Amino acid sequence: MRGLVYHGEEVLKWEVVEDVLPAAHEVKIKVKAAGICGSDIHGYQGITGRRIPPMIMGHEFSGVISEVGSDVDNLKTGDRVTAFPMDFCGDCPSCRKGEVQFCPAKKQFGVLTTNGAFADYLCVPAKVCYKIRDTVSHSAGATVEPLAVALRGVKHAGDLEGKNVLIVGSGTIGLMLLACVKTQNPATVFVSDLSNSRLEAAKLMGADVTVNPSEADLGEVILAHTESHGLDVSFEAVGITPACVQSLKYLRIGGTAVWLGQGEKTVEIGMLDIVTRELQVVGSFTYSLDEFEDAVELLNSGTIDVSSIISKEVPMHQGPQWFERLKKPEELIKIILTSEE
Repeated sequence: MRGLVYHGEEVLKWEVVEDVLPAAHEVKIKVKAAGICGSDIHGYQGITGRRIPPMIMGHEFSGVISEVGSDVDNLKTGDRVTAFPMDFCGDCPSCRKGEVQFCPAKKQFGVLTTNGAFADYLCVPAKVCYKIRDTVSHSAGATVEPLAVALRGVKHAGDLEGKNVLIVGSGTIGLMLLACVKTQNPATVFVSDLSNSRLEAAKLMGADVTVNPSEADLGEVILAHTESHGLDVSFEAVGITPACVQSLKYLRIGGTAVWLGQGEKTVEIGMLDIVTRELQVVGSFTYSLDEFEDAVELLNSGTIDVSSIISKEVPMHQGPQWFERLKKPEELIKIILTSEE
């Protein structure tokens, strides 16, 4: 089989790699689609240290089961699936609480030294596989992972019905947040971004008001559409100081900001403003097994359409050139690498 092997900082090669065989509790998946995550780009650049060469990245994927292990009885060859992209012990305190993503023994596919889905085939435990319907494309199936990230963030915010909501950033996670927020019947959803093309994608996904803060006064727009009440909830999906400040500035007293962005390790925020206005700032990271399953159902049921998020589908062997291009993504949102067969 073949795979995109990460050999070190900005060195990625499509080459023949050792075939994989499923253990008794595993299934072998013919990868049909795999999304390039921002964390993959940072790993490729050697920024995070969370990709240790030589290894194969890729944790957002879908495919078709080509072989099942001897102990697997809930799945069969030919099933179309996506997978929760990590293995876990199932017995530690975190796992027993259902928060398997915090298992100290977890292994994440496509991270550190554990190979992922940028290859012809991948073996994963049957317990992490979820079927996707024939009505869901493989490329859409490969977006379940970022959808689950957004879904957890929205759950942190509580009931959004009738609320005024701002989403700062309309990249993959920002648009997934938008899709999840819209399922809760909010009053008005604002989306802020410096890219007009990404704001167009936000409009297609149901944003009520889009604002490029370099071209219009975001505060004036929000006050005009909320009878001067401001925002109940905001979501920050960039992770840099200006975006974090923006997520707090227009909240009403007692409002909530949920931060998911990871652009910078530290940001500069006015603490006194948070204290005196009694704002709540909630961090949101990754997702549980149940939340991943819920994200699968949002796609299977047709509740959420992710087509506006997918910028381009390209053959997997072209991966190296797209990793280079995504160092400066500009107008691109999600690039999906597709099967070679």
